[in-house]
Amino acid sequence: MPTAQKQKTLSTWSTTKPEMEDTSAFVRAFTRLNVYLYSKPPSKTFKRINKSFLHLNIFLFRMSHGKILGRFGRLDGMLLTTTGRKTGKARTNPVGYVYDQGRFVVCAAPGHFDVPGGPQATHPAWYLNLRSNPRVTVDIGAEQFEATAEVLSGAERDRMWTHFTGVFPFIAEFQKRASHLIPVVVLTPSDLNPREL
Repeated sequence: MPTAQKQKTLSTWSTTKPEMEDTSAFVRAFTRLNVYLYSKPPSKTFKRINKSFLHLNIFLFRMSHGKILGRFGRLDGMLLTTTGRKTGKARTNPVGYVYDQGRFVVCAAPGHFDVPGGPQATHPAWYLNLRSNPRVTVDIGAEQFEATAEVLSGAERDRMWTHFTGVFPFIAEFQKRASHLIPVVVLTPSDLNPREL
């Protein structure tokens, strides 16, 4: 089935049923809503609402040291702070991660799917920022640390992608409906000894 046809099947609520195993009814419903919303061209209203939720997410995460919004189903959450490639200012975003031998793996999923006849999915701003400056700050729970970001490729990228989708199958929905390969990034804490990997 062509990609465009797959995307059109997501235009109605009744056909929006992403596969999410071992999760609560709330997580499944929230995921379903997001698949539905990401299938539409992002409107100005949606962008404003999304920005408000982003600020609320960051506030609640920091106030609760990650006890609120620090986990989504089986996926753990962090706050990732990058340096704006244009402004030079700190930019913070909540992202999901999986742990791998002392490092933290994140996926740069776009803000919406490719829209047939409309805007195509693009890389998130935080990913473009760390490509420009790989030095980042990570908040996990009450802990904050500096790290270096590395974009994976080849077999290592595929291995980590499989690991990530095993924890959070919903991410595969983005790959099915984006024309570009979703980047996989590993964050290595500054105090981690590479010899220990």
